Amino acid sequence: MQTSSLAALKEHALHCARSAGKLSLARMSEPFTVEYKTSASDLVTAVDKEVEKHVIDLILAQYPDHGILGEERTFAGDPSQYETLWVIDPIDGTTNFVHQQINFSVSIAVYHKGEGLVGAVYDPSRDELFYAVKGEGAFLNDRPLRLERHVRLEEALLCTSVFWNKRAEQMGIDQIVKKLAGKVRGMRLLGSAALEMAYVAAGRLDGYVSLSLNAWDFGAGRIIVEEAGGRVTSMAGTPLPFDQKSSVMACNPAFYEELQHYLNLSESHG
Repeated sequence: MQTSSLAALKEHALHCARSAGKLSLARMSEPFTVEYKTSASDLVTAVDKEVEKHVIDLILAQYPDHGILGEERTFAGDPSQYETLWVIDPIDGTTNFVHQQINFSVSIAVYHKGEGLVGAVYDPSRDELFYAVKGEGAFLNDRPLRLERHVRLEEALLCTSVFWNKRAEQMGIDQIVKKLAGKVRGMRLLGSAALEMAYVAAGRLDGYVSLSLNAWDFGAGRIIVEEAGGRVTSMAGTPLPFDQKSSVMACNPAFYEELQHYLNLSESHG
């Protein structure tokens, strides 16, 4: 893809992220309906759906021949039929949006033939925009992000959602991560995978581990972490897909091998 068109893609992705964040903040102060998806802990709001439609309209107005893979599935086409695919989560961290009004984000990524070109994660409550363009580095607002500090695993601050995952319990991974928690400096859970991965890129967290994320949860964060110099793979060490569910391990490169070895998962678990 040409540099000029890549720059245009970046600018439009950032515009979409900021616009979506502004809309979510505006709606947060108004009454909105909350529904369950699969359980009482799996929420969706009318705002999620409205924001996703808003982003899709913005994308298609500029790029009518692009496909869109979004969490709320409001795009009419088949995402697999498009060479250029926008992977979007209108509100990543809906439970936080409903309960806390912080720690949620807009996640927007652009992939061309499976290759990540642009990633943007916007935290509207703090007005922090994390973004990256392939080959051009990662940024927080306009400050470059680079993981240059050598962090040992025992010095690391990690983030994970594994403790609350039933499949992790069935596989015994929760016990592995509990042992890991005793080895590292600390463990956190923010409740927005996109934001947690962006924090890894910014050095606020040193690593993030999840057993199962959707493509729209990690699509943008993956690009940002990689462009900041971090490592992102499945927990089994295999490359992440761009349009399918996967486990995710994103971290400072200094302890990637040690963390991956510690988790000690087979390919089939990734």
